[in-house]
Amino acid sequence: MTITELAVKRSTLVVIVFTALSLLGIYCYTMLNYELIPKIEVPIVAVIAQYPGASPDEVESAVTKKLEDALSALENVKYMRSTSQEGSSMIVIELVPNASVDKALQDAQRKVNAVQYLLPAGAKTPSLSSFSTDQIPILKLGVKANMPSTVLYQTTKDKIKPQLSKINGVGEVSLIGGDERQIKINVDRERLASYGLTIGQLYNAVSSSNQQFATGKIEGTKSQYTVRLSGKFSSIDQMKNIIVLNKTNGSQIRSD
Repeated sequence: MTITELAVKRSTLVVIVFTALSLLGIYCYTMLNYELIPKIEVPIVAVIAQYPGASPDEVESAVTKKLEDALSALENVKYMRSTSQEGSSMIVIELVPNASVDKALQDAQRKVNAVQYLLPAGAKTPSLSSFSTDQIPILKLGVKANMPSTVLYQTTKDKIKPQLSKINGVGEVSLIGGDERQIKINVDRERLASYGLTIGQLYNAVSSSNQQFATGKIEGTKSQYTVRLSGKFSSIDQMKNIIVLNKTNGSQIRSD
């Protein structure tokens, strides 16, 4: 008996079969999962290092080259590309398609930590990251107010951002744009050269004079106190009396 004969002679069976298939299709459709932004991991690892005040050549020789030598021993590397700019270095590592990005990120972190001591004293700790669609923001908000832009930025950072971070389901809140309050130091190059100083020495003097860290603990019979050294600048006047250089004869060069 052919399909045509079966459909003509036993029409009820055909109706039952198609009804069952339709119900099964509707059930399967309701069980389908979908995502507006599906998770996609690109096999790329990026290493970014900051070296404030250094020229591109200085960044290339003192930071980029040493990190490249350490990262060249990674497994499953397809190619590695580096870029050295003024004050910053970026190394992009593309892995083979079947490589584990998480494992490569951990291996790269260990190799970077192993050569951390070889980097210049002024260089910051390199940061490692990988690309994933999970990092794409799903909601962008704009903030506008009748106040100075620097005050608006600080208010958003100190009050609005923490409140948004506490909302259930929020993974990360990033602040983009705005005018952050800055203090600019005008340098008299001729006077600096007359003392035999460089911009790097002046930068290190300002950085070392603006620090705050814990120095230890004081324990008593009933209480315990944490001792902190608070050396942060609280006013611009404090920046006008920084010791830039201690000479061998006991004299000092101070900022003014």
